[in-house]
Amino acid sequence: MHTSVLAPSTPTKTTFNIDGLEYSAILFESWADPLFPEVVGTSIFLSKAYQSALATAPPEGMKFYYVRLEGKDGLIGMLCFQIEDFNPGDSLKNQVNGKWISHVKYKLASMINLKVLCLGNTLVTGDYGFCFKEEVPKKLRTVLMMETIDWMLSLKQFRHIGLVFVKDFYEDIFKEIPDSPHCKKYHFIDTQPSMILDVDKDWKNLDGYLDSLKSKYRVRAKKAISSALGIERVELQADDIEAMEDQLHDLYLKVVDDVGFNLFILPVGYFTALKRKLGDKFHLWIYKDQGELISFFTVFEDGDILDAHFLGYDPEVNHKHKLYLNMLLAMIDFASAHGFTQLQLSRTATEIKSSVGAEGVPMWAYMRAPKRRYNWLIPKVYSFFKPDLDWVPRSPFPEGKDR
Repeated sequence: MHTSVLAPSTPTKTTFNIDGLEYSAILFESWADPLFPEVVGTSIFLSKAYQSALATAPPEGMKFYYVRLEGKDGLIGMLCFQIEDFNPGDSLKNQVNGKWISHVKYKLASMINLKVLCLGNTLVTGDYGFCFKEEVPKKLRTVLMMETIDWMLSLKQFRHIGLVFVKDFYEDIFKEIPDSPHCKKYHFIDTQPSMILDVDKDWKNLDGYLDSLKSKYRVRAKKAISSALGIERVELQADDIEAMEDQLHDLYLKVVDDVGFNLFILPVGYFTALKRKLGDKFHLWIYKDQGELISFFTVFEDGDILDAHFLGYDPEVNHKHKLYLNMLLAMIDFASAHGFTQLQLSRTATEIKSSVGAEGVPMWAYMRAPKRRYNWLIPKVYSFFKPDLDWVPRSPFPEGKDR
């Protein structure tokens, strides 16, 4: 397991003058720096504990940077950045399906190697890479983020950046500044929606959830549950996770290649780091068949939201025991029994998540190339390489039912 050096680096600072007011941006490299406040918003993903877990077991090649934003009265916001190596060919290699266009895409994609600067968190779906005090207007937030990125790109350590990626937002952040130079630099990119299930407070457990479904979907869910009878499900603690990290990683790798563009591969030790740093706010369950590990899933407790994280399973037994659907049902059961108001299921496997009641919430993300002569190519290149995003929404709950 990689352990990062936690000694604070020397911060770099600049100032912006926006609408006659002065703001400061202070760049530093470690969550352990005193500049990182003890409380940043309300999300677990902006906590020191979570950031320290990432630093303990980061995806290979990933570096972290943080920017503290200050106004005349002190702290007004925090920005979290990641730098990652990206070769789109790595994502497309397992999608070559015999069609000549797939081979062409893979060959061309394999020739692209970029350093990506991401404002946001590429390991989770949601607006977890930035946080502002409530009194900071949305327009100012956008300008501060864009000014900060421009400033960072002017610094020596960021001149190798080939692509800027800004994610995830629940609305278009440029709608209030449509004529700004910042707006003209960035290209909106079409991504799959965030799949979110609103948890009915009356469910209480899986049985309550099943009772709320249309007959067709209830029968389907019960058949899936029956197909997993005899399968053992166990929640692991930190020492148990550490002992099984290699097996968990192998199962994770069996499914990760099916997920669109992957900017990273998790390292061995990642799940142990999360459990040791976050304790009861992070859960990992495994499924065993006759003592053999066949799947696992993970979730975060983030306030009143249960956030699904990475999972893994053996594709050869997934169909037989309906493992994926059973893991979704287990998450719903846990969320219902523990009073969570939402279950966030990320943006992969949208159709099966829709079939259990999750709805697709559109997310906004943007890209730009730092060099103007290449920037116009971004939407064309992304459109050529992006995976198929089509899916059919399902409606498992009776129409008109108040949820």
